Amino acid sequence: MTDSGYEKSEPRMGLVALAFGGIMVALILVVLALQGFYDRAREQQIFVQVLQPVSEDLVNLRAKEDGQLHSYQYLDRAAGTVRIPIERAMELLEKEAAEGRLSYPAKPAPVKPQGVPNAN
Repeated sequence: MTDSGYEKSEPRMGLVALAFGGIMVALILVVLALQGFYDRAREQQIFVQVLQPVSEDLVNLRAKEDGQLHSYQYLDRAAGTVRIPIERAMELLEKEAAEGRLSYPAKPAPVKPQGVPNAN
């Protein structure tokens, strides 16, 4: 028998198609697994950055600030400097504005856009 240097039999197409189908199924499973991993990691980051419970220090700071914002307090008894609640300060400011007694200019002024030459 002489060796001709090449394969004389036909490839088994059923086996090739089965291997191709197996590779495609494996590829789809890998893509789905990576998508699931990505979604899970993203949800964890959202929880850590947005939904995680607020720290106790921040809660205490906000409570202290709210207490200062909504209460009376002497800042300097000798000088007679007092802190008043924000609601009362807004009422007094509104009353002064209605009476025209504001100590700073509050009249609206036209805004000149930058880059637009004067029409004068």
